Amino acid sequence: MLEQKGLRRRIPVEAVEEARAVGRGRRSVEIALWGVDGAPGPVFTLEGRDAAQAGRLVELADGARSRSGPPQGGAALVEERPVSTSGRKKGLGLTRRERATGIVLLLVYVGGFALPVWAGEPRQAAWWLLGVTPALFGLLIVVPSLRWAWKRWTVRRRGVTVVASFARRQGKRTFFRYTDLEGGTHEIESDYAAGRIGGDPRRIEVVHDRQQPGRAVCSLAASTLLWRTAGVTLAGGLLLSLAFVMMPLRLILLVLSG
Repeated sequence: MLEQKGLRRRIPVEAVEEARAVGRGRRSVEIALWGVDGAPGPVFTLEGRDAAQAGRLVELADGARSRSGPPQGGAALVEERPVSTSGRKKGLGLTRRERATGIVLLLVYVGGFALPVWAGEPRQAAWWLLGVTPALFGLLIVVPSLRWAWKRWTVRRRGVTVVASFARRQGKRTFFRYTDLEGGTHEIESDYAAGRIGGDPRRIEVVHDRQQPGRAVCSLAASTLLWRTAGVTLAGGLLLSLAFVMMPLRLILLVLSG
């Protein structure tokens, strides 16, 4: 049973082609499933903190696995179920921290609306109500982009550049497989702008973290990074600036005028 990214996967032994200890200190385990018609199957990574436990798991899985794969491939035998929300998440599917942050923001929003109403300034209150729209759209653009940029910076700061080869397609998503310095294999979803090595669509360049080999980013051209940064800055910056003028700035001016 493997719980990962909101899904609980039940992986039967007959679906497993190989299990191997990977990562720093070989404390994590990769479970490779049988593919179809000789093609490589999907690989799942189980993060761990104990090399001995990882070794026992690999030994147990390799000792019980089948020496030949099922005709339909190992992925077809995996049962997937969403993780129950009774533990980590409740209500709208938010963590405790996310709910607390939401409550604080709601109180700020209600307070910002109530202040001009109490001061007899309905026009200012209307601006405050309308300002939430550009604020939300601006955050939807800026926050994911900042997370993406932070991941790229941290990975490249201590990263290793390797070649990744085509592994599989899942709908519109394309996955490539690479090998880290310790011989472990990992998969990464290809960025649509990732340059193909020598024009070969089956080979791209990726950078993986030395300390967490399963954490990687695709190498992108400087022009691509420049255009993306400019787009986020222009669109997200304009929306957040508009929201600032409509909400905090007008509220500050109202308080100072009183």
